[in-house]
Amino acid sequence: MPELRQEYLDILEKREWSVSSYTDDGRVEIEWYSPAGEDFIICVGVEKFPDEVLDYSDSFDVDEHIAMWIETKQNGTHGVPGARQIVHDAEEIEKELDELAFELQEAERKLWLTGITAPSAR
Repeated sequence: MPELRQEYLDILEKREWSVSSYTDDGRVEIEWYSPAGEDFIICVGVEKFPDEVLDYSDSFDVDEHIAMWIETKQNGTHGVPGARQIVHDAEEIEKELDELAFELQEAERKLWLTGITAPSAR
């Protein structure tokens, strides 16, 4: 089962992400706690990890995330913050995903430039 390169693990740790688990099909679950306390988890492929995180970041829909949590709150789930905090938190999640993707892409470029890995598809 493939695991993440140490360079990527170092970036995750610095940004307060952690590896939850590796899946049998070559993916990794990583998690991060948002400012409002959401246990935010994404599952992406290990082989092209920086590109997969970038794709996830690019497709993250702030409005959809906000709507999901507002609906959850309206359905009576306890512990869901108010609408303003939900909006702020979703924006912070988007910012974190963008910054994480950028750092991972930079690390991938450095690895490629030093000849450690082949260039990615991007």
